[in-house]
Amino acid sequence: MFSRIAIVFLMSSSLCHAQHSWQKPKPLIPRVSVEKIIGPIENAAPSKDRHIVWVWGYDKPHAPGAHDYLRIRDLMTGLLKKVPNLTVDTAYLFPTQTQFDKADLVVMFLHLPQLTTRQYALFQSYIRRGGGAVAIHETAIIRPASEGKKLAECLGMAWNEGQSRWGAIFEDISIDNQHPVFKGFRDKLRINDEFYWDLNKVDGVQVIGSVRTGPPNSSAARVPASMLSTKPSPMFWTLESGKGRVFGTTLGHNTFSYYDPELRIVLFRAMAWAMREAPGPLMPLVFDGITNAAGLVGTTDDMRNWKGKLRTPPEK
Repeated sequence: MFSRIAIVFLMSSSLCHAQHSWQKPKPLIPRVSVEKIIGPIENAAPSKDRHIVWVWGYDKPHAPGAHDYLRIRDLMTGLLKKVPNLTVDTAYLFPTQTQFDKADLVVMFLHLPQLTTRQYALFQSYIRRGGGAVAIHETAIIRPASEGKKLAECLGMAWNEGQSRWGAIFEDISIDNQHPVFKGFRDKLRINDEFYWDLNKVDGVQVIGSVRTGPPNSSAARVPASMLSTKPSPMFWTLESGKGRVFGTTLGHNTFSYYDPELRIVLFRAMAWAMREAPGPLMPLVFDGITNAAGLVGTTDDMRNWKGKLRTPPEK
């Protein structure tokens, strides 16, 4: 009996840590194709000095290669610091009042802690006065359901405990390529990743990307189209609240996704859109560190089980 229980535990633990092991990075993309999506770059710097706060945390349940909050913080803030007129700060778990006061943009990629009434009020006040926010993947999850409703008031959409589901992306994402974030793309976008659906959604949310859902939770392989839902679910959305702008997406599970030039275009354009800036100054970052000598852009590394992931809270 003990050995049988142990085997079941090990199998379930493995599934938890390698949720979609069949997913791999996309084939490398010719630089000229990426440049075609980006289009002409007319400005080299933001219109004025801008301040970004990147909010991060730690992740215990996922093996390296997913929810790598510290690694992605260092990757993305390192890139953003190369842009003229941009200063970048970081916040562990949630920004302070001082950070909100200085920020033009707050980017969040983490599992948020339980937020206080004051923290919700700070966040909403920041957005309504004109602040920008970009929320990625697990940022949308908070429990219980009553807290998910409060978070949705800030982000536009958020986890609805007892109803929301998670699972792999099994098909190309339908996108609104009339929106500035997706200008130059075709009407479909392939990202090999995971997302959440059946979320809380507040009035005023504009869905700019959606996809049909498949079997929830971990997956061993891509499933046929016949197993997908008839109705698509939101993948990318925006919310304009007061004078502020929010961009949200629940993809971003896989670390290799952040080395995908097409997703980089989306995320950096979303940051510019939320700050009411032209995206041009951020577009060179799309190629930075992922362009090879043959002029191909992206990665072939699935980045699983790399060494050094932060699995416990950092020392104070």
